[in-house]
Order: sequence, then C-alpha cells, then structure tokens
Amino acid sequence: MKKIFSCCLLTVLTGVWIISCTGNQAIKYSNKNIQEGYLLSQAYCKGCHQLPDPALLNKATWVNYVLPKMSESLGFRSLGFNHYVENGKPSLLKLEQWNNIIQYYTTQAPEEPVKGERNNINMKLKQFSTQLPFFSVDHPATTMVSATLKSNGFYFGDGLANQVYFISGNNTRVDSFVVGKGISNLRITDTTLLALSMGVLQPSDSREGKLISINRENKKQFVLLDSLQRPVPATYADLNNDKLQDIIVCEFGNTTGQLAWYQNNDNNKYIKHTLRPLPGAIHTEVYDFDKDGKPDIMALMAQADEGIFIYYNQGNNVFKEERVLQLPPSYGSNYFELADFNNDGYPDIIATNGDNGDYPPILKAYHGIRIYLNDGRNNFSEKLFLHVNGIGKAIAKDFDGDGDLDIASIAFFADYKNSPEEGFIYWENKGNLKFEPSTFKAVNAGRWLTMDAGDIDGDGDTDIILGNAIFFMSALPTSLKNKLEVKSPSVLILRNTLR
Repeated sequence: MKKIFSCCLLTVLTGVWIISCTGNQAIKYSNKNIQEGYLLSQAYCKGCHQLPDPALLNKATWVNYVLPKMSESLGFRSLGFNHYVENGKPSLLKLEQWNNIIQYYTTQAPEEPVKGERNNINMKLKQFSTQLPFFSVDHPATTMVSATLKSNGFYFGDGLANQVYFISGNNTRVDSFVVGKGISNLRITDTTLLALSMGVLQPSDSREGKLISINRENKKQFVLLDSLQRPVPATYADLNNDKLQDIIVCEFGNTTGQLAWYQNNDNNKYIKHTLRPLPGAIHTEVYDFDKDGKPDIMALMAQADEGIFIYYNQGNNVFKEERVLQLPPSYGSNYFELADFNNDGYPDIIATNGDNGDYPPILKAYHGIRIYLNDGRNNFSEKLFLHVNGIGKAIAKDFDGDGDLDIASIAFFADYKNSPEEGFIYWENKGNLKFEPSTFKAVNAGRWLTMDAGDIDGDGDTDIILGNAIFFMSALPTSLKNKLEVKSPSVLILRNTLR
C-alpha cells in the first residue's frame, strides 16, 4: 500500500512561490494563525500533488499519521501530541509557520470520518452460481488471477507461496509453476507464460522485481527484465510498429519508482524508456487516442500526485505526456479501464479509488467507482459516482448479454462491520447510467484482493474469478478474521449461467 501527502517542496526549490487559492479568491479565517496556515498550505502542499482539503480526513488521522509524515519533507519531526522539532535537515519553514499549518488542518478537519450513503445491495445474485476451487493454498495470499484466452480454465498466483497454479474449466488443478515472490501479472500465450513478480509485498524501494518467461511444456524459465521496483501490472503492445511486442511496466515502488516502457530489440533484449520517473504507476491501457495510427498509453498514477495521464506517441520512440484527470492525494486510486458506456464510439474511463492501507483504515465517503465520459476530444468529465468503501477494482463487461456494460467490483477494505456485502458487487446496467447492485450470500468466504473475468469454461459467456488474500487483517471484525484465518479458499468462481 502506498504513502500519501509527502508535502512537496518543488515550488520552493525552484524559486517559485505559489499562492493560488481556491477559485480566484483566498478563503478568509478570523483566526490569524489559521489564516496563515491556510495560505502556507497553498504554497507548500500543492507543488507535487493536488492541495489536500482538511475535510478529506478526520482530525485523528491528520494528527497521528498524515501531518507527521508531511513534516519530514519540511525539515521537522514529530514528538507526538502535535509537538514538532527540527530534524536536522534544511528547513524551508519556521517552526511557527509549520505549527500554523497544523492548526489549519486540525481545526478544519471533521472529528469523525464523513461516511457515504450505504447501497441497498440485493443478496440474491442472479445469473451466477458460486463454486469453490478443487485446490487452495493454506493461508492464501492470492495476488493475481487471470482467465485464459486460449484454453478453458484460469490461473491464480499466490504471492507468498511463489507459485502460479492452472485450474481447468471443470475445476481441477492441472499444473503449477514456480515464480518470484509477489506475483502481480501474468501474460499467457500458446507456449509461454510471462510472469511479473514484485519481489516484495510491503512498501519498498528495493529492486527485487522481475519478469520471467516460462515454457509451459518443460517449465524452463529465464529472466527478461530484472531489478524492477515493486512492479505491478505490465501491458504488452507493439508501440513502434516494428512487429515486436514491447512491454509497459508500472514500477510502483514506494518513495521512488517509475512508469517505463521496454523496447523489444529482438532476441529477448530490451531497451528501457522512462515515461514518468515517479512512484505510483499502477495500471496502463494502450489505445490510439488521437487517431494518428500510433498506439498511445493511458496510465494511472496512484502515489501522492494521483491522476490519469495520456502519453501520446510522437513516433521515433518519443511520447508526450498530458494529464487528463487530477485527483486528491487521499483518494487511494487503484484501477481503471477503458470502456464505451454511452456507445458514442469514444473510450470512456471507469476508475476506482479505495486503497486504505496507508494508516489505520477509516471509512471515506469519496471511495467508489467513477465513470468519466469522453467528449470525443479526450476530455473526460465525471458523470457517475457509485460509493463503495475500500474498493479495489471494477471490471466493465456485458455480463448478461443485453448489449450494455455491467460492472463487477471488489473491495478489499469494505465496511466489514456494517456492509460486508461490499466485498463483491455485481452492478447490472439498467440504462442511462443506472445500476442495480447485488451480491451472493457467501461473499464473506474470502477477502477479495484480485479479480478477473473471462469465459473459463468455454460456454460463450463471461465468468468471474475472485482472489482471496488474508493479510491486513486488523481491519476486520474479530469473528470474520478468525473464520478466514482458520479456513478460506484461494479463489472463488462465479460461473455465469447465461449459457
């Protein structure tokens, strides 16, 4: 999980002083110290990410976690109880000024987290039947699931067992493959598996990640890319029209990281091109957004400066970055897909924000699914928000075969006390961006970290695979925690009964 609010000093280090306030006019506070703290936050806390509003988090989270972390970048360290001293590093603020920033955030933040409206989720899931797998790993940490394209069945990877398993369409274990620690992505071809592993699960800047190629027949393997910083997904596309598959890797990292693409130079040799030398890259899609015949890249950055960017392909291995969405650093962005929700021929964005692992989880009213419609010129505007606490992913597909896009979502940080059914929701599209939520009775059989959809049994409809990981368990009620730790499946299969 990622860290946020590393209050950036870019504006000061480059000699630029920013006092751009909300709208065209600064907010006025009657208290002099709060007013100065507000103005200082405008100058010091938006150089590298969107200015965080105090209302985004409750007071305790600001005081105990976020402000102490922010202080490290400003030359201070916390002694607890809002008491700070200089940390021996160059300080760009006077201690009195930092204390005014603290006063601004702590007086304007709510005492309790603002909660979102609960969904009325139907507990009778139509069209899908649930099935447990024939095989599971003890104490599962399923960090990857992937429906196959070439044959019936699916793969899942356990990030602690360092194995990838193939389960056939009739739910029997067929094969397994040794991979690196923290498997995060799998590309499946007729003869080869390309397995991307983080190398370490917890936040880290270490370069232990790697991409390996595995022969599906004899299981021989070799390393294609190594020394990667906690890589999450990889995307494969011919970016320079040389008929070779290049690789886009999201090296999420922690305090450092990068978004890079690796140019295939044939004979399993690759040349690295860095697109964004910052941590937090978490997902990419390839699409020709400007219709010039060259594939472009859309990327979600989810660390501090959260947002979605398009990298326009200029040819000759050059890409031009353009931000299309900027999001607050507390959002917890974690996934997006391209999908045409209004059938106008232009790709829209369905995105989720629900990561809640930076500090003890709190409910956030702004966690959920967002649909951003494309105006045809790659300007995206939010048209729908569906609140889901702690959401991790949403997949848009026509699951019921009626010609429009439905949604399947998982929430690793669901409100397990009051609304545990948020763990998985099937959103049936009723038209005009209206969705009806439902789930299955055994939704608490696992804690769903990963999900994929595909026709795993070859009957022509789209099934869903949920991956269970029993870590970060402190957020769960004791009864559920104990139940999952005693016995829970690596995956759960939702078989589509449409056909």
